[in-house]
Amino acid sequence: MTFFRDPKRLLATLIAGVAGAIVLLDFARAAPGVGGLASYLVEWAAILTALALLVGLINVAFSHAARVFRREADWIYSAVLLLAMFAVIIVGLVGPPGVNLAEEPIRRLFEAVYVPLASSLLALLAFFSLSAILRTVRERNVPAMVIVAVALVVLILGLPPIAALPLVGEALGWFNEYVTLAGARGLLLGAAIGTLVASVRVLLGFDQPYLDR
Repeated sequence: MTFFRDPKRLLATLIAGVAGAIVLLDFARAAPGVGGLASYLVEWAAILTALALLVGLINVAFSHAARVFRREADWIYSAVLLLAMFAVIIVGLVGPPGVNLAEEPIRRLFEAVYVPLASSLLALLAFFSLSAILRTVRERNVPAMVIVAVALVVLILGLPPIAALPLVGEALGWFNEYVTLAGARGLLLGAAIGTLVASVRVLLGFDQPYLDR
């Protein structure tokens, strides 16, 4: 088998599988003696993740700085990105005395800049939704039209004057509590099962993202 003919691939698979199995056993409390080793592995994973994030940050900074110095196409966006990145780093490191240097300044910066931008982008979703509704009606896609019809009914019934009518509020509450929540739980269960299957495949060596394959 090619799996056993490639020593690097075999070694990487054994390390990933054994480390994952130890952390999984500790999480399931199936082997009490591996708690210390599992914590040690998790701490190493956190350190490696932080180093990878730092390397990625440096790579992005140098890449965009080179675009700015060479005045490439759309270099102004690179300059804005670098300015925002260094502003967040500096604000996170320097702050008034007696204030949490890592949280309070960055929180204020996000409230002043990021929150309005996020609100503006969310407001644009209304126009994207309207455009999707118009395309659905024009294409006469029956399943999509059913989804649109249900969404419009729920939105209309949720308006304050209509929601105040007798039995309307109770009907919306029942719909949100049983139908909407059931769909959300189904999505979460599907995502959990998919994550479990992907994790088992990584532990058994069928998928090897750590080898970029």
